[in-house]
Amino acid sequence: MATPQRVLTKSAVLGAALVLAGLTTTSAEAQDVAAAAPAYVNLAPMETAPVYAQPTSSSTRFNSVARGTTLRIQCSTTKTPSGERWFRIYDSKPTSWVWSGHFMSLVHPPKECFPG
Repeated sequence: MATPQRVLTKSAVLGAALVLAGLTTTSAEAQDVAAAAPAYVNLAPMETAPVYAQPTSSSTRFNSVARGTTLRIQCSTTKTPSGERWFRIYDSKPTSWVWSGHFMSLVHPPKECFPG
């Protein structure tokens, strides 16, 4: 016959195993979601959009993109001095940024450039 202490010990071990399994599943699902995110999204500015070296308008201005020109946007960030959302242009050398205010408002902005 099992003693109360032994039953509690087995219950604790089983509970810990279930929690660990749940955490592992959650972590794996999060990795699947991150892996499933597209490399870029296509967006076109509603007006001429200046392209900058950093996500701030006080940085070096490279050029401008004409209204309606499709850009491949890799990610977005609000971790800027102004707190405004900026888009990083996919596969640009050197890295280039454009302010999100030149685009239609998005329900789901591109993935975060600097998560965490």
